[in-house]
Amino acid sequence: MTDEHGDARTASELRHRMANTFQLMAALARMRGQKAGDPEAKRQLTWMADAIGSLGALERHRLESGVDFAAYLADMTPVWQRRQGARPAEVRLACEPVQVTDQAASTLALIAQELVSNAMTHGYPDGRVGVVKVGLRRLADDRYELTVVDDGQGFDPTSPGARERFGLWFVRSLAAQVRGEFSLECQDGVAARLVFSL
Repeated sequence: MTDEHGDARTASELRHRMANTFQLMAALARMRGQKAGDPEAKRQLTWMADAIGSLGALERHRLESGVDFAAYLADMTPVWQRRQGARPAEVRLACEPVQVTDQAASTLALIAQELVSNAMTHGYPDGRVGVVKVGLRRLADDRYELTVVDDGQGFDPTSPGARERFGLWFVRSLAAQVRGEFSLECQDGVAARLVFSL
């Protein structure tokens, strides 16, 4: 076996171990959440489990030159659907092939996780049928666009309650790490858009 093949096998084994470690951590957080008596503690531990699980899924899509982020989103789409349980909203994906840097991948994974989770959790509280669309594409100016658009109940982003939402603060904070511009449109649902550079 050449050194090159040995290095590739070692890297693959390392990715596999990392994915397993993330999966274990996510399972532990989820189990602790199920045992938590306090509803807020349960919610926070579930959030942590979902975030850790999302990061772990990245390991399956790492390449020598970065991360196949479109493949990662395709991998996560059924996971997001399952996590919502009996909610009737559907997650649909429309992605162009986009490879991102290792550094940007984790940030973008957390942003996508938060936006999809927010859409599914807050957009359809009354059990109405709906669709959450996740999109990824390259723009003309060597930048990229990640969108999460739902047709749920929407909300007023200028209200005091919206400004205090952890999820929106979290996404805006992460957007700066990928030199991103984050925007929201709230008409007939919510359209979240992140334009970012690599």
